Amino acid sequence: MSRHPGSVACFGLALVLAAGAGRAAPVTPNLGPIHGEGTLADNDGNAGTWSIDAVLTGGDFAGRGTVTLRGVTVNGALKRGRSYLENGKCYFHIEQDRHRMEISGPCTTDSIAGRADGFLAGEGVIIGSAKGVLRFGRAGAPKPAATAATGVLPTNKLTCAWSERIGGNVAGDPARYELRFSNMVTLTLGRDGSYRTNKAAGRYVREGNTVRLTSGAFAGAVGRLEPDRSGQPAVYFERDENRRPNGVHIVDPGRTSCTTARGG
Repeated sequence: MSRHPGSVACFGLALVLAAGAGRAAPVTPNLGPIHGEGTLADNDGNAGTWSIDAVLTGGDFAGRGTVTLRGVTVNGALKRGRSYLENGKCYFHIEQDRHRMEISGPCTTDSIAGRADGFLAGEGVIIGSAKGVLRFGRAGAPKPAATAATGVLPTNKLTCAWSERIGGNVAGDPARYELRFSNMVTLTLGRDGSYRTNKAAGRYVREGNTVRLTSGAFAGAVGRLEPDRSGQPAVYFERDENRRPNGVHIVDPGRTSCTTARGG
């Protein structure tokens, strides 16, 4: 009997991904460390990315994953009981706050191709396809640079931006996303607990792998200390975590990414 919920199993688009000759093998229940990454697309034509770092033991995946789609990033632990290997298929289920996303499909030791399902708060139900590469064993162990960057406080000047959704409100009008400068424009976190943006300044406190701005124009904003795609320390302000009591955004209307500018 399948452990995969029927309500999710009825959705999906099966794809076939060619595997490297002589490399692919069936995935077995105790292959240990795994790293996976790839692309996805919803049925409206919006493209995104996904990645997971986990350990496969007894047919269950334990670790973390990230999905970015429609300007929203879901980053969280792989949900126990919903992330597993079964009948030659891999299931990676990620939840964060009200968001939930699942990457699933037939998998081998070097690839996966199947579907992307879920729900994004403010966007609605997601149905689409996904594919990518998988690496097990030593090749699947977390990259030291990326691991080290998690929770690291960047003290250089960061450039901040967010993605605005354009269209996608009526049938036949697919949504697209355009990059916008953040209201912060730039962000610099001082080691003395001060912060400065393009036109504002204030204080912040460190809370584990997050920073909370306590004064100034952006008081109340909470930023996650996570690596960017290159592994460099960065700060991310999630949309649903940065609203005032009246629902108005503290930083930007979407997820704000504060990263080191290329060449900076």
